[in-house]
Amino acid sequence: MVAGTGLALAGQSALAVSGAASHAVAASQSPASAQAVESPFGPDPLFEKPAPITWAELAERNTNGVTAAEVRDYAPARYQGELVPSPPHADLNARKAIIVVWKDHPHRFVFSHEASYDPWMELPNGVGLCNQFFEGNFGWAELFNNNGRKERNSFVDVIQGGPQRVWVRWNYLCVNMADDSHPALRGTEDYIAYPNGLVWRRLTYNTLMPDDPKGYSWQPIDFFAGAPTGTTWKDLFPRDEEHGDYHIGSVIDAYSSKSYHVFWDDEGKPRRVGTAPLLLEISQSRGFAMVLTCKEGFLFTIIGASSGFPSERSQVVDHSFNDTGGWGWVSTRWDHWPVGWLNSQTSNYRPGSQYPYSFGPFSHYIIGKPIKNSKTDFKPAEADMELNRWSEKHVYYTLTGVSNDLEAIRRLARRWLDHGDQCARPESIANLG
Repeated sequence: MVAGTGLALAGQSALAVSGAASHAVAASQSPASAQAVESPFGPDPLFEKPAPITWAELAERNTNGVTAAEVRDYAPARYQGELVPSPPHADLNARKAIIVVWKDHPHRFVFSHEASYDPWMELPNGVGLCNQFFEGNFGWAELFNNNGRKERNSFVDVIQGGPQRVWVRWNYLCVNMADDSHPALRGTEDYIAYPNGLVWRRLTYNTLMPDDPKGYSWQPIDFFAGAPTGTTWKDLFPRDEEHGDYHIGSVIDAYSSKSYHVFWDDEGKPRRVGTAPLLLEISQSRGFAMVLTCKEGFLFTIIGASSGFPSERSQVVDHSFNDTGGWGWVSTRWDHWPVGWLNSQTSNYRPGSQYPYSFGPFSHYIIGKPIKNSKTDFKPAEADMELNRWSEKHVYYTLTGVSNDLEAIRRLARRWLDHGDQCARPESIANLG
């Protein structure tokens, strides 16, 4: 926990800059920023790459501050089965992962090859929050398929390994599940973690199909989690004593007391405290946090106008609405986590399955105008080339963490977003603990 806040924080980010640009940014830092962070800005001065280690060896290491290591025997959500042959599993070593660990915080940040290196914040019980990537419009191209999992289409590099901070860069090509010879877009994301448990994310993309809507994306912040086999809502989430259901997630305004909450019962039936107009109002505030309210810790993502998401172009959607022609989307809960052949964009959860699964209460979209009816509004928005080209021109920033208190998350969101355009610098999170 971070002293005085009740927070054990961790956030994600991306920083796609060349070495020359890195020095230019470092030179422009204010004296206060330079004094706050003593770690070198550039890559680690290495002449030999560290050899991969085992998960057990990483667990036994003494971590000083924050550390990133390559592990050779990891599988998502504690999956114990074989990850062979390859394909259909990830090529080369399907169990390769880059894992970020902290000295003073029990959560981990994981880039797993078997899950296309799409990173997630993982709690000790194996549940992890993932924010996805720039998925191509119309679902034509993405990474959660066999082609997207190939090392040539998705790969990560440790730029700084710690202990003052960790910097991991993720590059990917969103490709079609049937043919990856014509990628739709190229994404570049950097994640910088500090000893306080926070991770800052910078994300941007470039289209490789400039005249085709399929080569663009305005859906980079999905909000879903992977969970180990056999776990249920009662294992993962706090139970509401009055209604008997489980508090799955919340969206909270950083600059007011407004909040929106989602509950699911044992059968998956949703209950909401809040309305669709309220959720849109929070989405278009100066900043907010999406929170997955797990028993082991509240996993959250913070975004706002200061971090590159203009309020008028921001919308959070609640996936637990039934899609009957109304405002919402079909729930994505109980879909399989991407493991092996299940990572094919098409497989749904089957009761009694041996595999981990995933579920998603929320998504965040960059919009031209609010989407009120998924059946009538979504595809025209994907075809909107003005919106598409706007989304490609910009750079976005998020902050992800772990807490045990919604109000502490609200305060943290406000503190970070109050940095204004300094949110575009990783140092903006260094002293938030």
